[in-house]
Amino acid sequence: MSDKAAQEQKLADILQPSTRAGQFLITLIFGSKITPNTAAALEIARRNPTYREEGEGEWVRRSVTYSPAGVDDLFELFGLVGDWDDTEVLVNHKNIPYGHSLWLLLMWFYRIR
Repeated sequence: MSDKAAQEQKLADILQPSTRAGQFLITLIFGSKITPNTAAALEIARRNPTYREEGEGEWVRRSVTYSPAGVDDLFELFGLVGDWDDTEVLVNHKNIPYGHSLWLLLMWFYRIR
């Protein structure tokens, strides 16, 4: 999905909220933290076409959105950045309750093949 298409989808979700989601998406938003896992986390995130960076230096915020097809990369990335204080989990581009503890867990069911 191109940057323009992703932005248009977010805008459509805001302007015309629906009670039915067209797709189950999880977005991870994380900042900048110097750990042994940082390089691996960035490598995983950057290979996704939805990867975005905003800000710079210690204020940089990174986001990447995954559909069920990318669940393995999501699982691996969350394993690296999930315990960082500033990591957020959005469901269908929205910050809803229990993102970390419930919705992300539901995405893991897509790992079962």
